[in-house]
Amino acid sequence: MTDNIASGGAATAAQTARSSRRSAPSKQVGALSRQRSKLYWPFIAPALVVYLALFFGPALAGFWISFQSWRGSGDQMQFVGTRNYVRLWNDTAFMTAFGNSMKILVICGVVIFVLAFLISAVLREMRFRKGLQALLFLPYIISPIAIGVGLGLLLDPNGLFNTGLRGIGLSSLAKPWLSPDRLFATILIGIVWVTTGFYVMLLMAGADRIPGYFYEDSQLAGANKFQQWWYVTLPLSWDVIAISAVLWVINSLKIFEFVYAFTGTTDAPPEQARTVPIYQFVMTMGGRNPAYQMGYGSAMGVVMVALVVVLVVLVRRVMRREAVTY
Repeated sequence: MTDNIASGGAATAAQTARSSRRSAPSKQVGALSRQRSKLYWPFIAPALVVYLALFFGPALAGFWISFQSWRGSGDQMQFVGTRNYVRLWNDTAFMTAFGNSMKILVICGVVIFVLAFLISAVLREMRFRKGLQALLFLPYIISPIAIGVGLGLLLDPNGLFNTGLRGIGLSSLAKPWLSPDRLFATILIGIVWVTTGFYVMLLMAGADRIPGYFYEDSQLAGANKFQQWWYVTLPLSWDVIAISAVLWVINSLKIFEFVYAFTGTTDAPPEQARTVPIYQFVMTMGGRNPAYQMGYGSAMGVVMVALVVVLVVLVRRVMRREAVTY
């Protein structure tokens, strides 16, 4: 019996020792967590204050101004309720600009991503792909103003492009590319040319991180190039594709400088070439004779922000997939 008591005491002592060893790290972790929590707000507070002051505050102010009739500084606001939003619905110029923004989003988006997939698949098999990637990316890093002005001069009826076509005997292909009926289609082509290189870089970055043995195994299984892209590249880089789609939704709906410079006007671009940001600029402080309709312009901004939020959430839901680890 004495031996049983002794053995029981030894077991209890051993268990106590093990418990103390386990509790010591947990106490250390708890103390470390408390120290981190003390440092959390001092570190994040400056950035939070800047964010609230420079982003959240103006956003709330813009939302409030959208319910006012206001010409800007020095003029008194007059509350008009939802009149600005009703006016948007009945404004044919706004609906044209809104339609143009949606055309850029959908048409250019489809063409850009198809080209980006094709180009990235071809570049993956080429030796000097890094240099070619840099050339494709070059238009994106140049100022949109410079690109827009340059393309506008190039495609002028008497510009270098038409002159070159006439010089090689292809006068039938020389067109008035900047005429009202062709202007916006030409803008769409210019946006595709400028933007495709950026998304090629994103897709290539997603494909380059895929280990090579996946492609070796698929080749041994008899997969062709398209099957390798469909069953290996596409699923293993889906997260990058989803991020690229979200970036395109945001970037396409705020295109301003390129279109404004491309039209080459000293006043406002013609109505058939306007996007919502351009029309917003025209109705607030843009053009030779600014309208200074700040409430109306703020209503446009609120509508576009809401549209971006809805589209981003929709894209994220549609492109949601289970994470693939490798």
